[in-house]
Amino acid sequence: MKRFSLILLSSLFIGTAYSQVVKIDNGVTINSLAGDKFDLFSNKVTSYSGLVGFEYCEKNWFYLSSEIGYLKLGGKENGTINGVPTSDEQTWNFGQINTTFRARATSRKTEFYAGAGPYANILLGSDGFDKPLYNGYSAERVNWGVKTEIGITQNIQRLRVGVNATYPLALSATVKSEYTNMNARSPAFYLSLGYRLK
Repeated sequence: MKRFSLILLSSLFIGTAYSQVVKIDNGVTINSLAGDKFDLFSNKVTSYSGLVGFEYCEKNWFYLSSEIGYLKLGGKENGTINGVPTSDEQTWNFGQINTTFRARATSRKTEFYAGAGPYANILLGSDGFDKPLYNGYSAERVNWGVKTEIGITQNIQRLRVGVNATYPLALSATVKSEYTNMNARSPAFYLSLGYRLK
C-alpha cells in the first residue's frame, strides 16, 4: 500500500513539473457503505469535496490528470432500538490522491472526456465510530481503488471551465470488523475551473 501511494504521489509531482493546466474542483459526494456480509450505514449522506490538480502529457486524443484533495466517506443507518426509531450518521474525513487517464474528443472549444485510474484515500483523524453501539468497527487508515469519470469542459482563452461526474470503484475495505467489511460508495459531481499555463 505504501508503494501504491508513493506511485500516485510521484505522478502528482511529475504532473506539477510538466503541467499544462492547473485546476480546482469543488463539488459534492453522495456517500453510503455496502457490506460484504450485511449492509450497515447504507443510506446516503451528502457532503462537500474539493480537489486541486494538474492536467499534463496532452496529446490529440488523451491526457493525464492528477489531483489531491479532501472528501468525506460514510453513511447513515436507520433502525429501531426498543421500538424507538433511530437515525445514526457516521462519516470520516479523508485526503485523496488520484491519477486518471482521460480519453477525449473535441469540438471547437468544447471537450468531452472519459477517464479511469487509481486513487488512494488517507484517513485524517480518528478511525472510530461516534457511538459505542458500533464498538468493534473501525475505518481503515488507507483505502484504494479505481476512479472512473466523465466530463465536459469549455475553453475560454486560457480558462477552462467544466463539469465532472466520478464513480470510485473500491478495491479495499473502508471499514472493517470481525463481523463484516464495508466498502464506500461515493459518486461525486464537481464544477471545475482551470488555467492553461502552456
